[in-house]
Amino acid sequence: MRHQSFFKALLCIFCSYSVQSFVPTTQSSQCFSSPTASENKIIVALHGWFDNFWQTPETSSSSRQIEYPEQYPATYEPNTASVEGDAGDENKEFLRQLLKNTQLESRPVVLAYDANKNGWTAQAFHRAVDGKGASIVLATTSDGRSIGGYNPKGWASLGGARPSVASFLFYTKSSDKQQQQSWQKLQKVGGGGLACAKDDPDCGVWFGPDALVIPLLDDGSNRIAQSKLGPYFERGPGNLPSLFSGGSTELKDLKIYVGVYDSTEEIPYSGGVLDMTSG
Repeated sequence: MRHQSFFKALLCIFCSYSVQSFVPTTQSSQCFSSPTASENKIIVALHGWFDNFWQTPETSSSSRQIEYPEQYPATYEPNTASVEGDAGDENKEFLRQLLKNTQLESRPVVLAYDANKNGWTAQAFHRAVDGKGASIVLATTSDGRSIGGYNPKGWASLGGARPSVASFLFYTKSSDKQQQQSWQKLQKVGGGGLACAKDDPDCGVWFGPDALVIPLLDDGSNRIAQSKLGPYFERGPGNLPSLFSGGSTELKDLKIYVGVYDSTEEIPYSGGVLDMTSG
């Protein structure tokens, strides 16, 4: 029965794309009867893989990109949405600017993990964020700059990688985070593979194998972050080799924000995702 559900979900996705352009067609609804709840979960997981390959060269105003924004690389445009709960919270107001064309663009966010309060360990990190879906990382470096990244598939401590072409890193260009365009995004490159390179319970934040790594190791180096740009996340307009001078820095704080969902809502990607991009 499980195999039948898998192949039904797989064929439903194939039927939703035309042969010539891989865009949705009205014929998709005629392939099968409506998917069950368990089949819908499989469809969501499969889309996590297909999203990284079937991207069409459409403009930002296309209906498909509006409907499925995370099938495309992150936009550099600022988000202007006003969301209840952001006002008066400097971090939320800042992060909201970065979330255009993401699952969290207009969804309230909440602080799920604060390393200074919950502990600078991978175990504390995963206890706080696993199963919460799309997440945004915000950290402060020793020189007071803000850096971080967006993980569309979140964490679940299931091992392996979690792919997404919509993942991005960011850094602030000035100490005033509220200044218009005070930040710079860095897109995922080379497809969606290894966007979140390690979803292991004993590993911390891992964007790409080396783009932004905060291992949270319990060996006295738990506040150290490392970065190498280029292979998995772009270097940006400044052609930066790293987010940090010298390739690493000590962090003053580390926070993870996640979306707020009603009890009746299913959190996207809260469990396993299909990864056939990372080898």
